Amino acid sequence: MALNKRERGLLIVTISAIVLGGNYLLITRLAKPWQNVRLQTVNASQQLQEMQATLQHAPEWQQEFDKLRHDLGEKSGKFQQTSDVLKKLQEVGTTAGILPKEWRPMIAEDKGVYRELPVSCRFESTIDSLVKFLYGLQTSSGFMNVQELQVTAQPDNPTILRSDIKVQALAGKSGGPSS
Repeated sequence: MALNKRERGLLIVTISAIVLGGNYLLITRLAKPWQNVRLQTVNASQQLQEMQATLQHAPEWQQEFDKLRHDLGEKSGKFQQTSDVLKKLQEVGTTAGILPKEWRPMIAEDKGVYRELPVSCRFESTIDSLVKFLYGLQTSSGFMNVQELQVTAQPDNPTILRSDIKVQALAGKSGGPSS
């Protein structure tokens, strides 16, 4: 069967339209997943670059961390055990003129790089000696912090104060950095 010129033209246009329409439908359906894959690839490469930049800073950060750990060990080297904290409290208390009633060590907590050594104290003092004691704790070497403080006046002598205090000292861990 012979096709005339007009029928051949229509056949070519029809086949071209079907092929182009099919390709258009196929490409639009595949383009969306490929767009998502491309975005994920771009995001992953950005994250990789950021991680590589972070890893390049790791040695200097490790040096700073080791320096801070060493400095913490020097500053709080005075406190290795709870008994060292008790000695310091008694020393500051004697200097301030307080009368100790009870010094109670509490359970030490390990925080990774350092340890917390809490101590609970009960004593009697005047307002002046209490202020001197608290000032002495604040200015003493090492890391000591007053966590709780309760002060009550004695009923028979209001110039004498009964104080309950919880002090927490930080102690550096001995030994080098763990890798």
